[in-house]
Amino acid sequence: MKATVSSSTLSGALGLVSRAVSPRSTLPVLSNVLLETAAEGLRVTATNLDLTISVVVPATVLEEGRTTVPARLLGEFVSSLGDAPCSMELDPTSQVLKLTGGVHRANLHGIDAVEFPPLPARDTDTVIEVDAPTLQGAIAQTVMAASSDEASPVLTGVLMQIEGNRLTMAATDRHRLAVKTIDVTVHGTPPVTSVIVPSRHLTEVARAVNPNRPTVGIAFAHARNQVFFTLKDVEISSRLIEGTYPNYTQVIPGESTTTVSLPTASLLREAKTAAVLARDAANPVRLRIGDGTLTLLAQTAEVGDDEAPLTATIKGDDVQIAFNARYMLDALSALDSDEVILSFNGSLQPGVIRPVGSDDYLCIIMPVRVA
Repeated sequence: MKATVSSSTLSGALGLVSRAVSPRSTLPVLSNVLLETAAEGLRVTATNLDLTISVVVPATVLEEGRTTVPARLLGEFVSSLGDAPCSMELDPTSQVLKLTGGVHRANLHGIDAVEFPPLPARDTDTVIEVDAPTLQGAIAQTVMAASSDEASPVLTGVLMQIEGNRLTMAATDRHRLAVKTIDVTVHGTPPVTSVIVPSRHLTEVARAVNPNRPTVGIAFAHARNQVFFTLKDVEISSRLIEGTYPNYTQVIPGESTTTVSLPTASLLREAKTAAVLARDAANPVRLRIGDGTLTLLAQTAEVGDDEAPLTATIKGDDVQIAFNARYMLDALSALDSDEVILSFNGSLQPGVIRPVGSDDYLCIIMPVRVA
């Protein structure tokens, strides 16, 4: 293998694929990135067997070949070269990759590419196309509600359901639920219409979005155990989570006895301040609603308390309810609307947070019992 690439471009690619490098694997080769020439240039790939990220970097290829080298060392070396071109040449006998950039001449000892695990086979065409920023936003609005408890693997993922030209994404950790629906273009008949994708893998898809990658193609393996996300020069494949996702629709209230609407920015700002004083178990922030005012109250014994009244448009019954401050802040931060509407059915039922004027997103939070 013999090729020349832009150091800055290669550094960006390594920063992206390194998210799939396995830091504590019993297989040394999984700490490496796979470098191989492709028709478009140099393909850089990393995998931890559950997540695989591949990026094609424009390159001048003089000799074809492939090898693997330590991801961290290559990333640190290339990032230090700035904008200088980086030339690489492989000695296939010793698997030493010779790197030249600026005044530097470096040798990295690699592992033969035959030791690298076989990459997931994409055996189907793209069946879903979606605007990349739209998917990025949907991911941000749902992954925050996924569980981090590996004892319930299904809940660590995000449910993705295809119905017509609509893609619904849902995540819950049993304390909160986030549901987002977006428009997509569907080609043909998808081999699956409901899958569970690890939330941390969807975060990597969102991280890959930039103005040069305007659309995302989604495909599924015939074996129904892998999903592939293609963003122009990037492909991310993820192993799907097996299992049955809870029927989340049954916890979405049909009606509410109290609704409150007010500017999102105002509520978010004052909720952040109130959360500073919410330091008891479950970090409760109380909401007292009535007489045209939503009042945020936070109190921690032997520390202090805070009270913040906000003018709001209120319909229905007065109510007092408490939420985990972090859950409420996550939901408000995920909104992309100027106005927010809060819906309640008393102090012991879940509260619903939605953007005003849109029915494509909601976040439900279970209340906290406080004295």
